[in-house]
Amino acid sequence: MTKGMIELTQSKQKIKKAKKMKKEKKSFFISVASVLLFLLLWETASQNEWINPLFISSPIEIAQAAVLMVQEVSFWENMKVSGYEFVSGFVLAILIGIPIGVLSGWNSTFNAVVNPFISGLYVTPKVALLPVIIIAFGIGPASKIVIVFLMAFFPIVMSAQKAMLTLDQNLIKAARTFSASEFQIFKTIALPSTVPFLLNGIRLGIGQGLIAVVVGELFASTAGIGYQLTSNGQNLQTDRMFVGVLVITITGIILTSLLGIIERRFSSWKPENS
Repeated sequence: MTKGMIELTQSKQKIKKAKKMKKEKKSFFISVASVLLFLLLWETASQNEWINPLFISSPIEIAQAAVLMVQEVSFWENMKVSGYEFVSGFVLAILIGIPIGVLSGWNSTFNAVVNPFISGLYVTPKVALLPVIIIAFGIGPASKIVIVFLMAFFPIVMSAQKAMLTLDQNLIKAARTFSASEFQIFKTIALPSTVPFLLNGIRLGIGQGLIAVVVGELFASTAGIGYQLTSNGQNLQTDRMFVGVLVITITGIILTSLLGIIERRFSSWKPENS
């Protein structure tokens, strides 16, 4: 390849990158504008009482309530409880879900053993199991950790299974041609190929785990964001309720965005036939 061809290729790549960045900036500004417009319409509707303020607060009142709540010790205690429940259940889902998913996708015998349980529990409404979980583990953090684990486990394990089923068979055949052992193929080809799928499963599991924390605490708890939502709702404090919802929403957006960035970093590791 001549020097002129290299420079031409680099120039095309720069132009393509510049166009992509311009498109991303445009999308970002459109998204910000749409959110601001929504908040403006919401505030206008609240000020003119087009909606009943008893049921839906206004953005300004929610912001004022947030300023007061972050100064309360009870708010941070509830945050601490919910954070502990989410992190504990989610870490367990990762530690157990990834090995089971990878092994069941790699080994057909192991898959035959675990697949009936995974398929059966996956289609079972987890909310329907809450009374049983509460009876077994009590109304403390343990029951919320279990429900977070159950909700986050399945996106992770099923993503791992899918990763193993979409391996590049040509690479595996080439490795076997050079007398590579099954362990070497598993370590050097299978595991790296699973990373993008696992990150996607973890990202999906974050949303499910946050839902699980709130649902579990709404059902039966003595502390946590869900408990705070229940308490505020009973007292018709809709502005404080929306603060709790906003905390969960922002947490989910931050975590999924971070995982999305990492996922894009490893997207080139996906097999071509996936």
